[in-house]
Amino acid sequence: MKFKERVLVLTMAALAVPFIAFAGHHYGGHGSMDMVWDMTALDKDGDAVLTFDEFISPNVEKWRSGFDMIDTNGDGEVGVEEWDEFTAVHGMKPVQ
Repeated sequence: MKFKERVLVLTMAALAVPFIAFAGHHYGGHGSMDMVWDMTALDKDGDAVLTFDEFISPNVEKWRSGFDMIDTNGDGEVGVEEWDEFTAVHGMKPVQ
């Protein structure tokens, strides 16, 4: 799998996780215990309507922190070497 394809697959998987957790909660599963479920806490501008940005805002900081941890050289991009180091440290097999 080429690098761009690998990044695309991993990005899609990372974006799908919150929605899968939300769907699991809706259908009787436990969902994510870290998600904020109080609409007023999510509704940053107080207009009683959630935008997508307001909905995802509690997790963006966590995702940035995780990305920054993998981006060891701090250039704002995760290269193959950085990704392979991250997966090795966490006991994951890299995609071939």
